[in-house]
Amino acid sequence: MDSFVYLTGDRFPMVRDIGWNQVNDIYTHHDRILDFDVFVFVTKGSMQVVEGTTEYIINEKEHLFLKKGLHHWGRPETLPGTSWFWVHFNSPTNDYSTYKEQSPLPEIDFFYPDHYAYRFPMPKYGTSPFHRTLENRLQLLVEDFGKPTEHGMVQLSLQVYQLFLELHKATTKAWSKSTENVGKGEAVAGRVMTYLKQHTNEDFDSEQLSSHLKLNYSYVSATFKSQAGLSIIEAHTKLRINQAIDWMRNTSLNVSEISERLGYKNPYYFSRVFKKVIGQSPSAYMSHFYKSK
Repeated sequence: MDSFVYLTGDRFPMVRDIGWNQVNDIYTHHDRILDFDVFVFVTKGSMQVVEGTTEYIINEKEHLFLKKGLHHWGRPETLPGTSWFWVHFNSPTNDYSTYKEQSPLPEIDFFYPDHYAYRFPMPKYGTSPFHRTLENRLQLLVEDFGKPTEHGMVQLSLQVYQLFLELHKATTKAWSKSTENVGKGEAVAGRVMTYLKQHTNEDFDSEQLSSHLKLNYSYVSATFKSQAGLSIIEAHTKLRINQAIDWMRNTSLNVSEISERLGYKNPYYFSRVFKKVIGQSPSAYMSHFYKSK
């Protein structure tokens, strides 16, 4: 069973409880199988816990996510004086069958409901410079948990979601820097995106891209898709449509003029592509905007 805890772009984790604990004697983690996920952050000392058959030693300023439904237990190895925060929460959903595995690329995605239908695994275990701020932030959340207010748990859950998003960004960035192959993949994808943004006014040419990057196109294509979750051609098309939308919002250009600027063969072909990507014709889409006359 996958031991990662997943969050999604369209729902926030729902906090059950949150707190802080310190032990004065040797401590043994509870032997249990939970129906909720757990976030643990050690502020002092060292905690030992086993998930399934994998042992973790969580040292000071390190975190661990424990997944619901897995067997969690421990030995009497957690040091006296160890202190930690915990957050018990329910993940947004168990059914990810319709969710994308990559977060949307901000340069090319449009903010429709399916834009948010993606999931991402929280870093299972680790630390980063961001972790130095966690103790104070978690302490404030614990204090808020003890103050019953209207919509209090919703607000607390949103704050925990924001904290998890920042944790994900910080820890993933630190991990990527230490992983050479991941770093290379991100670099290739970044170079592709730079090239595509410079060529939105023309049809895509794979040989031209390959020559520009001085890399085999099959390698570039596979690397980009693994990083971005869509093909290079799909990304190029979305960038062109995104440029079209920008002109629709901010200029008085009509559909034919926009089509011509983007290098499409004719406005009818442009309209077919636009409708395939957006779901409605350019003229219908333009009617949504509030524009001065």
